[in-house]
Amino acid sequence: MPIGSYMAIPTLATELIHQRPSSVLDLGMGFGMMGIAVRQWLDLGVMPWKTSLAGVEVWGTYRNPAWDLYDVIYVRDIREHLALETLSYDLVIIGDVIEHFVDQDAEAVLEGMKQIVNEGGSLIVITPDDAMEQGAAHGNPYECHRSVWLADRLRDHGFEILLDANTPQLPPAPPTVVAKWTNR
Repeated sequence: MPIGSYMAIPTLATELIHQRPSSVLDLGMGFGMMGIAVRQWLDLGVMPWKTSLAGVEVWGTYRNPAWDLYDVIYVRDIREHLALETLSYDLVIIGDVIEHFVDQDAEAVLEGMKQIVNEGGSLIVITPDDAMEQGAAHGNPYECHRSVWLADRLRDHGFEILLDANTPQLPPAPPTVVAKWTNR
């Protein structure tokens, strides 16, 4: 799906307000919900934007008016983008995407993202906190779930868990993990 669970939004908004990043990269932006959150809680919905916002999405068919909130969008695979990226960011977000990679590629993507986070910046990973079977959706073959990233697995990769199934979450949303890695 080009969107994730609404349960991640309050945690993401809290992180945006607390961190106040001046540059954000949204990897696997789908519909653009994270970009909307950046513009809402960092820029208060008022132009000119204070925050530099870039997005990457492999499935250009998801383009919609929310994409206009981004300063630049790259329509390409995240792995390709990480190999070509020359900039670093205060905040990198990968929302409901890591589970779409096979384990080996997911590991490489996590390490690649860490390389483009500015010192003192953060990487936020949002993913289902359950093994959720999902095939191609909306004609997009990239939507298949190929791995599972529960809180303990992310913790093993140096992430702090901000939200998981042990935290009360409102139904009907599936349990979600929000994890943060900080470049110290």
